[in-house]
Amino acid sequence: MYILSLSRKSENVNTYEKIFVGAYLLRQKGEKIDYLTVTEFAELKNCSVQYIQQYCKDGKIQTEQELNCKGRMKYLIPVSALSKDLQAKYYAQLKKDTGLEPELAKDKPEKPSKTRKSSRSFEELSADERTQLNFWCGLLQEWQGRRSQYKSKTEFDKNFVGECRLKYDDIEISERILYRKWTAYKNDDFDGILGIRGAWNRNNSTIPESVWNDFLWEWLDENRPTVSLCYRSTIKWTAEFYPELLGEIPSEMTFRRRIERDIAYAVKTLLRDGEKAFSDRCSPYIMRMYDKLEANDCWIADNHTLDIQSYDDNGNVHRLYLTAFLDAKSGVIVGWNIIESSDSQSTILALRHGIMRFGIPKCIYVDNGREFLTHDIGGKGHRTHGKKGEEQQPEPPTILKRLGIEMRNAIVRNAKAKPIERTFYTVKNQFSKLFSGFCGGTILERPESLKRRIKDGKLPCDYEIREIFEKWIDNEYNSQNYGGSETCYRELSRLDVWNKTCSEIRKAPESALNLMLMRSTRKQKIKRNGVYVTICSEKIWFTEPKETIMNLEKEVYVRYDPADLRTVRIYDAETDKYMFTWSLADQLMADYLEENMETVAGANALIRETKKFVREQAKGTVTALSNQQRITLPDMTVRKSQAEKDEDFRIIQPKRIVPIMADEEPEERMAVGAENVVIDMKKIRKNSEMRKK
Repeated sequence: MYILSLSRKSENVNTYEKIFVGAYLLRQKGEKIDYLTVTEFAELKNCSVQYIQQYCKDGKIQTEQELNCKGRMKYLIPVSALSKDLQAKYYAQLKKDTGLEPELAKDKPEKPSKTRKSSRSFEELSADERTQLNFWCGLLQEWQGRRSQYKSKTEFDKNFVGECRLKYDDIEISERILYRKWTAYKNDDFDGILGIRGAWNRNNSTIPESVWNDFLWEWLDENRPTVSLCYRSTIKWTAEFYPELLGEIPSEMTFRRRIERDIAYAVKTLLRDGEKAFSDRCSPYIMRMYDKLEANDCWIADNHTLDIQSYDDNGNVHRLYLTAFLDAKSGVIVGWNIIESSDSQSTILALRHGIMRFGIPKCIYVDNGREFLTHDIGGKGHRTHGKKGEEQQPEPPTILKRLGIEMRNAIVRNAKAKPIERTFYTVKNQFSKLFSGFCGGTILERPESLKRRIKDGKLPCDYEIREIFEKWIDNEYNSQNYGGSETCYRELSRLDVWNKTCSEIRKAPESALNLMLMRSTRKQKIKRNGVYVTICSEKIWFTEPKETIMNLEKEVYVRYDPADLRTVRIYDAETDKYMFTWSLADQLMADYLEENMETVAGANALIRETKKFVREQAKGTVTALSNQQRITLPDMTVRKSQAEKDEDFRIIQPKRIVPIMADEEPEERMAVGAENVVIDMKKIRKNSEMRKK
């Protein structure tokens, strides 16, 4: 009698029984069952013969080769190389063909039962679960203690359940519940006592490891494909490379549950959302301490696009930009400027506004925007590192350096470093939403009636926004409760915190402040028309004719106020010393086809005046010279020749002379018409010398 083995490890017991019984029966018949041909394997697998041939050729299954009757090579697949399901299918077909039934022993072991065990210890339970567990354990102990005193246990159980229902209104209890919980109590199954069903086989995944790895390769991608798309792609991949595993792939929900259980949130964020999202959500961050910080120690600056559609002076619909400075200690908005487009000049105006109200800060904290990192405001910050081998040109002193303010730059793409972003969120919710032109920061926040308001002309104007914002800042925002991390100031307003923590204030007179806040050009040379300032890619020239002509090619830099371009100040590039104040060179500007002769005449008069001035300067230079200093260069040459005349000057001929002769005889030239006349060259030379004397 054949007895089944008890050492089976597969969960599919019936499959192993079929394989084992089929093999036994065929061995009893004495048939050869070790190998399958390609055609038999294709019929068993229910696919084409060509697919199996390529499958064997690629080495995806164990095969042996031998020659057929025609002398060609053929593949033989051993039955042991097949999957368990295919082996069971193969032996089942053979059993059906032979008509034999196995005789199994009567003492066949039963199918092993799956005992439920608690997957969690007492320490892993939550506080509420521990409370419920203590309650049920006490109730079960009371039930068993009283139950032993009664002969009719069933009758007592009914009475006990009724008593508990009257005593505990908020719990569900019955006889079956008591029996089930008592079984769990005896097996130390905490989840069973708490009534948490299922999850006894948690963390045991049925997904084949190779299939799971391919799924993760596709799902953990920065393009963030969906689980459904990756699941379908994984099935196609398995059908091509591992078709024997198709039957073992579970449902899509199983993949979703394993993602939540096995893939860490940080890993998913890094690989699917990128490094910035990982840094913002998962990476640890530096907690800034404000204990040693005082008011005006550090101001934070940034730009914000107001979420308001408004009309400009020409009636065009646009959005304004806000440049603001925030005190890091108190959260007070100290200075601001509202402009049509954010630029470096708006930064200077907002800084000047804050200095006039709260004094000069010790440090400002800005990002790496062009409106902050300009050569004349605070320098280039992180942009100072030019290309390799490129020399850095010397720059004039910056505005912040003249004011004694240190500039610090935030790390690129690090929004956590600027708390002013949270302030702009408050501006959006508490200020921008007050206006009918509110458009929101995204398309989802945009009101549906905004188009109708634009069509009806019910949008605010720019001047209205500026006026209301000035009142809202001081009367509303700066007067609100302090919302920083220091709990000792929670009962104070932002302005009260500034007043309490400001130990000293740095002030400058308005006239001196205007000079220190002037913009600076880069180093340039004084040209014929003076110096220039570039505004909107156009050169505006400034000159003072007499001073310009006498300082040509001198290296200087220019300080100017963009709001008042009537005059500029000239400073020496080497010593940073003030030199001149020049006016706009409007007399030298004329249209290409200028017809007004007065304009051209004025420019020509200025040119003549400049030339006359230079001549006078030159004349004054030689007026004080003596007669000895007025000797010209030809006179000095003659004097030098006369002085050297008395010296011996002779050419000594060497004794050895080498004659050089021509290859042909020279011809004697005769006067035209006098062929018999001979020219006496000696006489001609003699007469010439007499004439010279």
